Amino acid sequence: MNPQSSSGEVPKPGVLPPAVQGRSRITAELFVEAALDLLRTRTFDELSVADMAKRAGRSVGAFYQRFGSKDDFLASLLISYMLAGERAAARLLAESRDEGLLEAVLTESYEGLMRNRNLWHAALRKSAQNPGFWAQFLPIVQQRSMTMATRLGELRGRPLDRDEVYRLRVATQVFNSVINNQILNNPGPLTLNTPEFLPTALAIFRAVRAMELPAPVQADADR
Repeated sequence: MNPQSSSGEVPKPGVLPPAVQGRSRITAELFVEAALDLLRTRTFDELSVADMAKRAGRSVGAFYQRFGSKDDFLASLLISYMLAGERAAARLLAESRDEGLLEAVLTESYEGLMRNRNLWHAALRKSAQNPGFWAQFLPIVQQRSMTMATRLGELRGRPLDRDEVYRLRVATQVFNSVINNQILNNPGPLTLNTPEFLPTALAIFRAVRAMELPAPVQADADR
């Protein structure tokens, strides 16, 4: 199942796909909540539909009516997780009064990934197997750095120029890539649970933001 509305559009923030009404929507939300809770202590492969149904207080048949398969359900879980992350980031950005907002948002993102590491590992593995899988989430993923840039511009009293926005986007991409690689492959030398991992990742983010980067091609710069 593609996590889109009946019109084929990617859901807007706060909307849980698939777009359903009343009791059906409540059931879908209960399955999502149950799965996110169970994934704190088991992998996605270990997650059974029967266990989700039991935790949600619904039947196995109700799951398949709404999500089709466990693999299809993964997309709905990810959108629910990502939209929750966007709401948390929006709150931090609204409350921030200085440029520390960038690292506050990245720290919140890192901590969210650590709480949902098994979900994110399943997403990364699925993306490696099917490169087109990630395309459905790009509108949500790409919004984060642009929202950060907008808020930073407000605090500076002027919009960030194109180069500043580009360096922020690249630095954010590198920060996320360091975490993703560690979750998926665990290559070291840093490991996610060590106290120095997050400070080091943030230091890399700051270093990339300060670099003089090659100018992006026009198509990338305008995205």
